[in-house]
Amino acid sequence: NLSNNFRETFVSRDTPKRVSPILIQTQHPQSLSMFSIHELRSAPYSQDIQKWFLMWSISFLFLRNILFRSKTADFSNRFVSIVHALIAIYLSYESFESIDSKMFDKVGTKNTSAQTYCMAVSLSYFIYDCLYCIVTFEFDAVVHHIFTIGGLTSGVVNQKSGVELVGCLFLMEVSNPSLHLRSLLREMRMKDSMFSTLNDLLFAVLFLVCRLVLGPPLVYKTLTCKNSDLLVKLGAFGILAVSLLWGWKIVKMFISKAKRLLGMETRKKKRA
Repeated sequence: NLSNNFRETFVSRDTPKRVSPILIQTQHPQSLSMFSIHELRSAPYSQDIQKWFLMWSISFLFLRNILFRSKTADFSNRFVSIVHALIAIYLSYESFESIDSKMFDKVGTKNTSAQTYCMAVSLSYFIYDCLYCIVTFEFDAVVHHIFTIGGLTSGVVNQKSGVELVGCLFLMEVSNPSLHLRSLLREMRMKDSMFSTLNDLLFAVLFLVCRLVLGPPLVYKTLTCKNSDLLVKLGAFGILAVSLLWGWKIVKMFISKAKRLLGMETRKKKRA
């Protein structure tokens, strides 16, 4: 199995394949779980979270100072983001127990090892990228990342809600390669190319379908699930809210790019 081989390559030898769940006692299942340093360190795959965090950081430094020295820091960071998106899409897809209308019926249940590992890898990335966004004053992204980090941390430490968290992660990341590629093409002065236009359209379609069509039903199931922690619910609602704010801008961009692809803007200019 490719997924098992992939995990075995990056999982440390001293990390057990089956880990006893770490449960944080709360007075009410819907109360906000607070994590101590000890609980975070003893969480499943905690060592791998640290290793992946170092890998994202070192990769950025290598790209920024060696491979893409003539480009901006944003160029290198977005390249790292594309790599994470591809890995996250693969790991989340491999962790799905089924792909049908009932795939999200187990919302709020115990994680599988594949789901926990997938969340751990992405948690390390979002911590890295959140720190980068703080340094570069990209506070809109920081807000998005805080919601994501909260949900993923709850899933990894409490060892439950893997179904909805990994499902949400997949829906978020599917459109991200195209999103970050837009900025790379802009810096490479390919913004007006046909490839860039097609990439913009692909991004818009994936974003709108995954986040605003498939996403809301999953968020609804998460919010109404009695077993899901408050952090998970806040994360789901926060990401949906941010997606709705971005959605209208993306719809306008899609219409503009579609008109350009069909030659409608060119015709108007000629008539003028």
